[in-house]
Amino acid sequence: MSLSTQEMDHFKQILIARKNEIKEMRERNDSFGSDVEFPKESTGELSNYDNHPGDLGTELFEKEKDIALNDLHEKELEDIDAALNSIERGKYGVCKTCGEDILKERLEAIPSTLYCKEHSPGQHSSDDRPVEEAVSGPDYSRRSNDGKDATFFDSEDAWQSVAKYGTSETPSDFTDPEKQDYNEMYEDSDDDDGYVENYEGFVTTDITGKERNVIQNRKHEEYEEELDREEERQLDRDKYDK
Repeated sequence: MSLSTQEMDHFKQILIARKNEIKEMRERNDSFGSDVEFPKESTGELSNYDNHPGDLGTELFEKEKDIALNDLHEKELEDIDAALNSIERGKYGVCKTCGEDILKERLEAIPSTLYCKEHSPGQHSSDDRPVEEAVSGPDYSRRSNDGKDATFFDSEDAWQSVAKYGTSETPSDFTDPEKQDYNEMYEDSDDDDGYVENYEGFVTTDITGKERNVIQNRKHEEYEEELDREEERQLDRDKYDK
């Protein structure tokens, strides 16, 4: 059922009132500071540089928030103008996609809409990826060789070698009880760094591969202890089989 002339005029007045409200708000706050060129003018600082780098992060957040609010108002003004134009053409209240009447309750809630609930745009999350990925490339996990017959130093190994010196994460960022230590907060933190087999951590050879030597270090002690435990388990299995 199409809207009557009286109903059209009712929604027209609502749209005009909202449009004027947004314009007055933008005039009062200089479009959320988007017309200001330098950060110091929008924050009241005397210099573009702060005494503490944390202040720069706060100012950046505030600027991003203001830009988002300003973009939101600009989009709302565009929608209002489109709705007013639809009223002038006598097509207001009809969905642009299916041609069916838009519920009056929906128009009361969102006067600027030109679509019914079923065909309103933006109902699904975007699958677009950040543009930075085209430059930085995929994360290391996509180039990992786990599960493959490969033992070379790959991108995952590179990340582990760097992450062991610390990241921006803290133990409170994880629910995994095994990651409640600063030295265990990156993926596969228990992997050996620079070699594959455990014995490679303490066995050395010369340039020809001969003259093998054993370095008495922590890895060698752990390896010997593991061999002793395996020997004890084997003895227990032999006793059980008898």
